[in-house]
Amino acid sequence: MTVLHVMPNVSRAFGGPTESLIGYVSAASTQGITAHIAAPGVGNEDREWLVNALPPSATLHEFTSLGRHAWVVAPGLWTWLVINGHRFDAVHVHGLFNPISSISARIAAARDMPLVMRPFGTLSKYTFSRRSKLKNLYFRLLDRPALLQANTIHFTTEAEREEAKRHNLSMTGRSHVIPPPWRGDIEEIDQDDKTKHPTVLFMSRLHPKKNVLGLLEAWQNVSQEHPRAELIIAGSGEDEYVDMLHARVRDLGIEHSVSFPGFVTGEDKARLLKTSWLFVLPSHQENFGVAVLEALAAGLPVVISDAVQLDAFVTANDLGKVVPRETPAISSALTTALDDPKWLSDRAKRAPTIVADQFSLEQIGKQLKAMYEAIS
Repeated sequence: MTVLHVMPNVSRAFGGPTESLIGYVSAASTQGITAHIAAPGVGNEDREWLVNALPPSATLHEFTSLGRHAWVVAPGLWTWLVINGHRFDAVHVHGLFNPISSISARIAAARDMPLVMRPFGTLSKYTFSRRSKLKNLYFRLLDRPALLQANTIHFTTEAEREEAKRHNLSMTGRSHVIPPPWRGDIEEIDQDDKTKHPTVLFMSRLHPKKNVLGLLEAWQNVSQEHPRAELIIAGSGEDEYVDMLHARVRDLGIEHSVSFPGFVTGEDKARLLKTSWLFVLPSHQENFGVAVLEALAAGLPVVISDAVQLDAFVTANDLGKVVPRETPAISSALTTALDDPKWLSDRAKRAPTIVADQFSLEQIGKQLKAMYEAIS
């Protein structure tokens, strides 16, 4: 079986969607499924990273693109899809509200190619609350017709599927919930590796959706209770937004306890995961939260908002604290966690094994195979 994945962006900085793609392709390869990936071209460094992360059987097809942000177009990709799409047993389109994904899905549907669409959170109330008139128009004209014609819709959590029902997409018998797998190795957690002072790690894209401002305001209170504690905000974003975050840190008087190392990869990323005490992600909306899974696999207990849709997994396995997105709740959760070293160490020891058991490549691969076989 051969599956074509269409992605609007495969750069490393794209974050969770790219990491999820690698996970899905890797999981499917355990079941003998070969992947081809069609996407806009990336730089040499991103390409090398991606090719090394993918299984050897995967093939990357890059296309020249024009535009920026969500308005990138790649006419060559669409032409290639028209000519070659029928070679594949399924076309798996990732994302909505961008021309590459939207038009690719319409092409596949119009030519009766077996089509899977993965919204990765874009059907949420939060998404439609931003620039709502434009998004509703775009959705009615492009994405909704494709979703109605798709053979199946791929959600990463049950919560994402439930939230999408508000769009009346008739998902009975044509939707699957399959989370991304965990691809890494599980290592024994050594508390001696942790920093001597309390360290809290935020590691994600710097975007208003991630509620970084709320985290900074909460940290002002946390730093008063724990004067030696450090908040590390690792990630990149639009320059104007990042500058505003730095200014807010100064306004709050917390420069001494907040650092911005930027987008981290490789050894730097591994070091942060290994040495931090606690992970935090207070997002306004997160349809899965790959960074949360990554942190848990590294032995970091988590404090996440109730809008991160891994919340049920975290709660069921008692791996952290799930709180509202308001500043007092975030502040209280961080403070009480740092107050209790035993609470931290107990969850640090259990989390990696639980992640490995419930999100293995083989388990997710079998689910993907069943989904593809149902439509091909």
